[in-house]
Amino acid sequence: MQRTVCCLLVLLLPFLCPLLPITSHAGEQGLTVGYGFAELNSHVAGGEVEGGKNYDFFQVTYIYEIPHWKKVSFVVEPFAACINRPESGVDGGLDLHFRWYPLNQERSGLFVNLGAGVSYTSIAFQEQGTHFLGVLLGGIGYRYERFFIEDRFRHYSNGHSAYPNRSVNADIVSVGMYF
Repeated sequence: MQRTVCCLLVLLLPFLCPLLPITSHAGEQGLTVGYGFAELNSHVAGGEVEGGKNYDFFQVTYIYEIPHWKKVSFVVEPFAACINRPESGVDGGLDLHFRWYPLNQERSGLFVNLGAGVSYTSIAFQEQGTHFLGVLLGGIGYRYERFFIEDRFRHYSNGHSAYPNRSVNADIVSVGMYF
């Protein structure tokens, strides 16, 4: 049942997000697909969360990038993920971040992301005491015309709203396209 809901969310996200009301029309819209896996979690090997369980997922995001300064954009990203392991499940949430293009003012070439967001996960991580989590993210990527590739580090935490509060960290590699 969860896998069906997950696949439905991932398939519908690209069609539902453009319907969201957006006040500014100066930005660009896009979609990404990515693969994520556990990384830099305490006391376990790469690819694992607490208890030595593997953690990986596929993620789809809708991007709305709004130019803010010469080399900086503000990015709004609703996302949905289909979790493969440690058990089948879904994640959904919203990230808000700044994207900096250090070498070019035309929003192309190398970029760096830094931001935060919120998420709901159906997985009962033993590191977290809740399904509602805060997100911190940072990443680096490269954009060529309408296409880009990105590597992003994501940190899930409950912000001391529940016990325990140990992070769940992941690396996400994604490719995307603006339309």
